[in-house]
Amino acid sequence: MGSSKALAIGVASAVTFGTLYVACALAVLLFPDSTIALFNTWMHGIDLTLVKRPPSKPIGAGELGGGLVTALIVSFAFGALFGWAYGQMSGRR
Repeated sequence: MGSSKALAIGVASAVTFGTLYVACALAVLLFPDSTIALFNTWMHGIDLTLVKRPPSKPIGAGELGGGLVTALIVSFAFGALFGWAYGQMSGRR
C-alpha cells in the first residue's frame, strides 16, 4: 500500500471520527441524560453520572471546536499509521 493510500485511510478515519464526534456532541447537548445513560451501558460499571457537567457550566463552542480539531488530528494520524502498517504487513508496497 503506497503512502497515498495510507493518507487516504487517514482522511477517511478523520472524516468518520469527526462525524461521530459531531453526532455525539449534538446528543450530549440535546439529550444529556439519555446520552449518559447510553454510554453507561458501554462503561462496564463506571457511573458516568458522577462526572456529568453541572448545568451552571455549559459546554462552550471553543471547547467543542477544540475537541473536534484534536479528534480529527488524532484520528487522521492513527488512520495513516494503520494504512502504512497494513501496507508493511501485507507485503504490498
